[in-house]
Amino acid sequence: MKKIILLFMLLLEVQAATAGLQKDQHAKVYNEITVTPSMVEDAHKKAQAENKFLMIEFGANWCSDCMALARNMEQGQTRNYIRDHFIVLKVDVGQFNRNLDIAKSLGVDLNKGIPTAVFFAPDGKRVGATNKGELEPSAKYGTQQIYGFLKEIAERQTITTPGK
Repeated sequence: MKKIILLFMLLLEVQAATAGLQKDQHAKVYNEITVTPSMVEDAHKKAQAENKFLMIEFGANWCSDCMALARNMEQGQTRNYIRDHFIVLKVDVGQFNRNLDIAKSLGVDLNKGIPTAVFFAPDGKRVGATNKGELEPSAKYGTQQIYGFLKEIAERQTITTPGK
């Protein structure tokens, strides 16, 4: 009987641990809010004040490529590079029914899929946007490819396709 009780308790612990992992895997990366022009302006001001690039990323919590990009941006040297060179504003597009006006006002075309992003230099000048779907297949990219992509933006002010 003790073995059955111990086995049952072990099973409960495994279930609790698994539930915690699943919760972490489904954490929301994008705040499901309406982003206002003043929020974008505040991000510009912060980037300029800190002499950093501004990355305004459009995506959604249901998007596996968006989640893959978020994971890659939070790992190792990529995380450190972003911290040192970028201010990131994540904008939720919902089911392509939220913040579309902000995307349009920034010259971002969401027709090639998400995630997509627009970048501004520390002086506020627009570097470009990933309007050709460069980030859309982010689930296929690794941390090194995203790191290289961001490095090209910061060092050459060029939008490329990660890994090329």
